[in-house]
Amino acid sequence: MNKKHVFVIIGVILCICIVASVIYLKVKYDEKEKQKVIYYKEQQERITLYLQHNTKEPNTIKSVHFTSLKRGPMGDAVIEGYINENKKDNFTAYATPEHNYQFGGAMIESERLSELLKPAHQLKSPDEIKEELDKKEGH
Repeated sequence: MNKKHVFVIIGVILCICIVASVIYLKVKYDEKEKQKVIYYKEQQERITLYLQHNTKEPNTIKSVHFTSLKRGPMGDAVIEGYINENKKDNFTAYATPEHNYQFGGAMIESERLSELLKPAHQLKSPDEIKEELDKKEGH
């Protein structure tokens, strides 16, 4: 074989390796994005549950809307949103490493939203609320 054929074969093998690597990385990226969507959807459900079950008056919070889902500088999830179609009734919720990156009640809320929620010592975490709901369904 002459040198030209060797270079062509090496070039083809290199191209195949590059294409295979790109496909592999694309599949991994898509998988990670899919997991991210599932994670944020789960956190949105936890936040909605927390807000709707920790109000002073039942059924005060009719809807919860999420505006921003991002990763904070310390690796925690920062989720922003508002309630009842009123963007002034906003909140910022955190899913921190202390709670295994699950929303556990860490939240900064607007003054109006703070008025709707129970006092801090009466607030229940999403896990406590889920346990209570499971007990009610079980009986």
